[in-house]
Amino acid sequence: MNYLNLNISTLRAPEFLGSDPVARATWLCVVGYCIDQENNGRIAACKGWKDRQWQQTCGVTLDEVNASVPLLGWDGDDLTVWRYPLAHQAKCETNRANGKAGGLSKSQAKVEAARINGAKHKPSEDPSDNPSETEASTQDKIKKGKDKVRVKEGSAEGSAPTDAEWLASLASDPAFAGLDVQREFAKMSAWCAVNRKAPSRRRFINWLNRAERPMAQAGAVTQDTFGSVRPGREAW
Repeated sequence: MNYLNLNISTLRAPEFLGSDPVARATWLCVVGYCIDQENNGRIAACKGWKDRQWQQTCGVTLDEVNASVPLLGWDGDDLTVWRYPLAHQAKCETNRANGKAGGLSKSQAKVEAARINGAKHKPSEDPSDNPSETEASTQDKIKKGKDKVRVKEGSAEGSAPTDAEWLASLASDPAFAGLDVQREFAKMSAWCAVNRKAPSRRRFINWLNRAERPMAQAGAVTQDTFGSVRPGREAW
């Protein structure tokens, strides 16, 4: 037991009130020891204990024990304790036993429930016994097959050209004839680095559209609107 359960009637009994304070304190110390040991208020074979042993176990001396009659008394070699709470000890023992039995039964019930649950959810080794699992695995295979085809197509024809391939295609594009595409790309990249801009492909197309074409070769002539021939610059 973890606490001392005494009725008020015990503390108001003539035996307790008629004892001196030292005897009362000795009785309380011995009762506390007996409750901790749950020994039914009887310390067996303790008559031969020396004074030091009484002090170590109950916190009292042998003389104090002998002077505590009628609160403490001898029955042969055993010391008996007056008004020890036997009913409370029996109740605690019963509750403890019931709690242990209840906990054991609950544990067994949990184990049994887990076993039944596992049997219900355990997949069969034969795929034909689990149509949903078979269907799911088939759909997974189909999906993986489609993914493989998609990856293959993307790696062959759907992949974007590299920067070198893209610049080469711009250099051969008639829309940018007369422009040094590689040189313009280097200029655009330097401008982006200074201005903290991203050298994207869209930005480079705009750059090329704004770039100036080189001057026409010396002696080159152009024809004006009225058909007359005059030297001039190559058309922008």
